[in-house]
Amino acid sequence: MNFRHAVIPEIKQLSELAARAFNDYALYQKTIRQTFHHEAAYQQFIQRLHDVHLATNVHQQKVFVLEEGNKILSIVILEADTLPKTTTWQYLKNGGLKMLPYFFHHNLAQFLVMLDEAEKLPQQQSQANWHVNLLAVSLDNQGRHIGSRTLTDFVIPYIKSKGAQSLSLITNTQRNVTFYQKNNFKITDERILNFKGQQVKNWSLVQMLTD
Repeated sequence: MNFRHAVIPEIKQLSELAARAFNDYALYQKTIRQTFHHEAAYQQFIQRLHDVHLATNVHQQKVFVLEEGNKILSIVILEADTLPKTTTWQYLKNGGLKMLPYFFHHNLAQFLVMLDEAEKLPQQQSQANWHVNLLAVSLDNQGRHIGSRTLTDFVIPYIKSKGAQSLSLITNTQRNVTFYQKNNFKITDERILNFKGQQVKNWSLVQMLTD
């Protein structure tokens, strides 16, 4: 297996992998999904959302892939104080204008504010200095412990080599909480996120990396 930075020609492939992996994720299904009347329209939204997010972060060299042969098994987006900050202009430059209809008809601005506030929770704690913004395993490779190997065999050694003392993330399902706890993460915050009367549970977790 090889762990490396993602490259620009892979953006479409990566966004398709992420969109499929997160299609049924509680954060989407229990909130913004309710603003769509048709499944096809929701699917298009999820794809476009990941298109913009992955494109922006690939250009900033924050996206990493785990591959076996020529097949991508998982994707990770990493954030840290030492990495470039993402601006609204960069999202617009990487396809964000296509998302404008969703701001008017699906309360996308409210959804993004909710998500941004949740992402910042573990990063605001003094012990958290690297953050997993996204971890997606391809549907074809789920059940092979790829998520665990991505974290323990590749992400953590990589960020340790960059001087990381901790790694944080958020998740919105109990199943994922159990997964991360098995991989040595501890819950640091637990709360409810609200979106247009819909609610979804949110957990912040951190793993300390200092010996």
